[in-house]
Amino acid sequence: MAETIGTITNIHVHSYLPDAVNAFDVCKLTVLETTTNHSWLFYLWNARDDDTPVHRVTQSQRLALAREAAFRKLTVHVFAENDSGLVDGIQVDMS
Repeated sequence: MAETIGTITNIHVHSYLPDAVNAFDVCKLTVLETTTNHSWLFYLWNARDDDTPVHRVTQSQRLALAREAAFRKLTVHVFAENDSGLVDGIQVDMS
């Protein structure tokens, strides 16, 4: 699993196809990598509009953690597979 270390520069939350059978929500993060100064786009989640409540709670918690890290300009560690933009895990350095 690849790790990208940097700061969050953008958070994008969007709903697609509202009121349709295939409605879904996405949350994207842009992370400015510390070592290369390149920006990387990750999907914090990509979920159906009617996803289970437990998944919605997890998504809300991940978004809250990312927002706090972005607001405070804290260093984040984003874990994702090399061939995927979907985030498997996120860690925030609190100091």
